[in-house]
Amino acid sequence: MWWLLSQFCTCLGRDKEASLLPEEESGGGVDYGYAVAKNERANMEDAIDVKEDVAGYRLFAVYDGHAGSQAVMVAKENLPRILESYLKDAEDVEVAIKAAFQAADEEIMQVLVDNKVVADAQTSSGTVACLGLLKKTDLWIANLGDCRAVVSKDGTAAAISRDHAPEKNPAEAERLQQSGVSVQAGYVDEHVAVSRALGNVRFRTGSKVNGIINEPEVFRVEIDDAVDFVMIGSDGIWDALKEQFALTHARKALRTTAKPEDAAVSILQNAGRVSKADNAAVVVIVFKFPEPLPKRPAVQRVSLTQLQEPSA
Repeated sequence: MWWLLSQFCTCLGRDKEASLLPEEESGGGVDYGYAVAKNERANMEDAIDVKEDVAGYRLFAVYDGHAGSQAVMVAKENLPRILESYLKDAEDVEVAIKAAFQAADEEIMQVLVDNKVVADAQTSSGTVACLGLLKKTDLWIANLGDCRAVVSKDGTAAAISRDHAPEKNPAEAERLQQSGVSVQAGYVDEHVAVSRALGNVRFRTGSKVNGIINEPEVFRVEIDDAVDFVMIGSDGIWDALKEQFALTHARKALRTTAKPEDAAVSILQNAGRVSKADNAAVVVIVFKFPEPLPKRPAVQRVSLTQLQEPSA
């Protein structure tokens, strides 16, 4: 297994890297759509993944890398496989998801250490992730870092997950302070602006950067008649758009075309109109399509000649 994982990273050239992390792409199916864009960043470090069967769950994932793309690619390649092994026959879904993230991080860290990209680098790249695992009427959201899942219920947006960054989450700032980890200008241990992530290993010690943990927060959403859709996006979306604005753009697109891909593209494009400073990625999972807007009644046209004719 270790050999296969190391070969996966070793053989990655820039062309293959580009194919794994497309700079601009959209797609989807009848009930989900996604869109990604590199925007004005030098490199693409966001990624989308959709799997139709992971131990009986449908998987929808958004990854947002930092300090390079290697951790993103390794996580995208391996986390679904590890989740499947832990979720199979699991009695406690939340416990299984958290155990899978820990096991995945151990593999990812080992691969990053074995395939050090920059010779004099002190730390590896890392990635945050927000996953949706759907089975019947249960949607489990696992969030690690500052991607975010937002639900639309009868046209009102509400965040499901909480961002793991000291400047956005007081509980995370308190945890870091209690652990004696320094935070300067929002950067944990002078390294990264999130407090939970996969990767971010110190090459000298083989351990994670101080304060950064691999435990996701897990939330269960019951898909009832009130749920319209769920949006999972990277911070390139949420730093630009308020949640309700994202919902409005998605809802308008769904009303117009009934295509989830168009909803994701609309969110992405409208976020880009506010800011293109960061990579952006979003998945929209649709459970209830909004009713199309009523058509205006046809207006009978009258010619100028008819208007000029004297009435009887």
